[in-house]
Amino acid sequence: MEVSALRAREHTEGVTLADTPSSEGFVGRADELDELASALASARAGRGRAVLVIGEAGVGKTRLAQQACALAGDFLVLTGACLPLSSMSVPLLPLRSAVGVLPEEQRPAMRRAADAESAEDFDQWLEDRCARGPVALVVDDLQWSDPATLDVLMWVLAGLTTRSLALVVTVRREEVSPGHPLQRWLADVRRLPGFVELPLGPLDLEETRAQLTSVLGDVPHDALTRDVYSRTGGNSYLNRLLVQGLSPTETALGPGLPEDLAAAVLRAWHQLDSPARDLAQVLAVYGRVAGGSALDRVAGLAHVTDLRSALRHCLAANLLEADGRGGYWFHHPLQAQALAGSLGGLDRAHLHAAFAAALEDDLATAAARDTGESAEWTLEAVSLVADHHDRAGHAHQAYDAGLRAADLAREIGATSTQVRLLARALELRRQLGPGGAGPTTALWERLRLAAEAVGDFEEELRAVEALLGGLDERRDPLRLAELVIRRQHLRFLTGRGFLDPAEMRRAVRLTRCDAESWQHAFALAELTHATLWQDDPASHDLGAAALASARASANPRALAHALAANAMLAVHEGRSAEGVRLGREAVEAAATARDGFAFVHAALWEANSVDGPISPAWRTMVGRRWAELAELGAPHPLLAWLASNEAFGHLHAGDLEACARRLRVALGSTPGTLADVQTRLTAAWMAAIQGRIHEAEGHLARADELFAETSNFLAFDFDAVRAMVLLSGGHPREALDAAMKGTTTPGTPPTLCEWLLPLAARALADLAQQERDTGGDPTRWLAELDVITARFPDTIRDVGGATDLYEHQLTGLGAMYHAEASRARRAGDAHLLWARAATALREILPWEASYSSWRQAEALLASGHAGRDEAVGAMRRSYAMARRLGAQPLVDELDALARATHVQLAEPATGVPAPATARKAGLTTRETEILGHIVAGRTYGEIAKALVVSEKTVSSHVSHLLSKTGCANRVDLARWATRT
Repeated sequence: MEVSALRAREHTEGVTLADTPSSEGFVGRADELDELASALASARAGRGRAVLVIGEAGVGKTRLAQQACALAGDFLVLTGACLPLSSMSVPLLPLRSAVGVLPEEQRPAMRRAADAESAEDFDQWLEDRCARGPVALVVDDLQWSDPATLDVLMWVLAGLTTRSLALVVTVRREEVSPGHPLQRWLADVRRLPGFVELPLGPLDLEETRAQLTSVLGDVPHDALTRDVYSRTGGNSYLNRLLVQGLSPTETALGPGLPEDLAAAVLRAWHQLDSPARDLAQVLAVYGRVAGGSALDRVAGLAHVTDLRSALRHCLAANLLEADGRGGYWFHHPLQAQALAGSLGGLDRAHLHAAFAAALEDDLATAAARDTGESAEWTLEAVSLVADHHDRAGHAHQAYDAGLRAADLAREIGATSTQVRLLARALELRRQLGPGGAGPTTALWERLRLAAEAVGDFEEELRAVEALLGGLDERRDPLRLAELVIRRQHLRFLTGRGFLDPAEMRRAVRLTRCDAESWQHAFALAELTHATLWQDDPASHDLGAAALASARASANPRALAHALAANAMLAVHEGRSAEGVRLGREAVEAAATARDGFAFVHAALWEANSVDGPISPAWRTMVGRRWAELAELGAPHPLLAWLASNEAFGHLHAGDLEACARRLRVALGSTPGTLADVQTRLTAAWMAAIQGRIHEAEGHLARADELFAETSNFLAFDFDAVRAMVLLSGGHPREALDAAMKGTTTPGTPPTLCEWLLPLAARALADLAQQERDTGGDPTRWLAELDVITARFPDTIRDVGGATDLYEHQLTGLGAMYHAEASRARRAGDAHLLWARAATALREILPWEASYSSWRQAEALLASGHAGRDEAVGAMRRSYAMARRLGAQPLVDELDALARATHVQLAEPATGVPAPATARKAGLTTRETEILGHIVAGRTYGEIAKALVVSEKTVSSHVSHLLSKTGCANRVDLARWATRT
């Protein structure tokens, strides 16, 4: 699409073309502009796109985004930039800045605290704006983003493709090193639909010449162009900085000119007068957008008496720019870094100390005069004090200020900020050395509690490990046992491993010193939980002891875990009604104790007591518990854990729209490792059956990155999902290995174990067919199939009680297993097994039922015309289900089979007479069938092909129909059928 085609009418409200940056000085980048133009055109058509523009600092990422948006004149363009804040995080800063250009009444409500409601509010506001016209949201320098902004953008990206939105984000490649917080976010979004990455390299020599022409006002001397190009390597930003103030007739940059970015920035800075240089240098050390009193403070420390004049010079030199809210910051943040680095270490330390002292004076004045400053302002100021003391080398003062800021964060409910501040304080405490600021145990405990409240399980696990290292088993065995169990929960939640019965036994041993304590009941409950996953027969007695001990302790936390473990035990022993009761009590106790882990565990086993995840009752119950957990204010990772389980149920029940909605909820913020893996596996299966193989492989790869364990982590379905994705991608050999890995892993079968053998047999059938298609001998695959079917005569049954629904599921999947084996062997009974599978699965596993009906029709048609009517019926049933599920690979297979066998896949239209009316009119079964085709508007030839008869036979039947009904022609006949 031509870029010029993107020019259209100006937007009727908000930002117009006149408000967007000028294209002056923009050169080259034709291919990249075309890419962005394509994304904007797609967004205009209602198919949202996201583009990650990534490259080194100064290469022109921001200018490219500005230029593309300027050309798309009918877009509402919202632009915000992230800032390199170090000691604090301002939630949603770039988004607040982006919407700041709008009239106040048109802006979304931007909460101070970043949470799921903030994400939903902004997303809904964006949805409403996109409904009124296309929107381009540009977020610059995402590598400095706060976590809340990343969460909101993830939420927006999850629903991107259905709205008129173009999201453009820029990232500095060199700043996103391994381990950078943005790496995980990028790994997640790169696999989302509608997301593309646009790498931006440097300008070439001729593009550099064109840029310098624009900047200098005339074509530069060739020697100057080559000199600039040799120094910058075509970096657009450095090009511009290097030639500021030069004449186009000069032949070189001159002796002593810098060869790197820092030197180039200093050269531009040297063009300013002394007050402007001092102002810029001190502002660089301040490290924040400065406006109002903060700017006055910077000017005072720089000894600038005429602030307005100094600012004017900095703006004219393109060193500073206004941020649109009364503050000023550097045109490019690297300028600030270079200027701060240009100062000697002592000078920098002196300035940081001065800023810390000035901010402390501000805080003291505000407290003494009761100026009414907000708690958020106080928190920001104290955080800045900590930051400047740290940079000044005042470790003790930085530590004290950091703790004070953490206290303030706790008081105003900024728990995420509190976690970051406490983690930083602990690092400062480590630098102080032994005895430098008192014991750290209390600080680790504060971090643990804050991390637990916000769902930061990684930080909580770090705190728990530290606390465990400082506890004496003889002095505090109960506390030690509690932390041992919590460590197991956190290892589970962070994907480090499954519950370890040995560690739970250790907790039980530690608590025997006080058998009446709630910790002892807690330990018994979690030992029951761990051993149940191992199918240990001792679990029954352990569960009874745990429940009795918990009831005696009257502790809601211990009771919640004991009840949940016993609900799980009831399901395993087939006591469904008791399991529901115990699960319900466990949820109530967990809510009282505000124990999120126990709540989710209890909610899932309460639902499991009712039926399996494909049951509507199961999904309704889990959905209701999710709403209750959200009402309790649980952190997102726990909500995502429930949402990912609900999505799993919706997927296999065939409600893929509901599945996608719950997946979006789970991925709408940081879900935590456990929920992230579960979500990715479900998303991979859904993408595979719908034919989005690259997306499926991406989700599976992300799950592998997050979690090292696979088959032995019983709550995950890695093996089945991997086999399904590999089969869908045309890799049956690898799929066979994946499926068999799950069947042969020692211990309790993994989740989706029932699918493993059908998938393995399907892989072998495909391999055998490949051999036959290429003239090979399938004997080796058939021999392997014989070994598997001899070892596993039926599909694998999971542990636990069996409901009617589960038995139907096993019957159907077992029939699929044997039908795939018959397909591999080309046995004559394959169509019967496929029919049995389709019948058993039709109401419970729609995709598997559709697949089975397709294979049934294929087997019938391959055997000749004897079962043609049955085959056509199976094809039509499969086709209808496949289209409803969006299962494009199945649709394509059925279309191909229909073309090859001359079958009309569309069902005859409704309107044929009821059987009683047809009999009254004297119509035969065949005449009624032909009448249905006539009502559907088909020709004689189409009817003949569908029924495998001659056109003459069809014509004869139609003549009889006209005679029996008294109709004059086919049109009258169709009307008669509709009326009757």
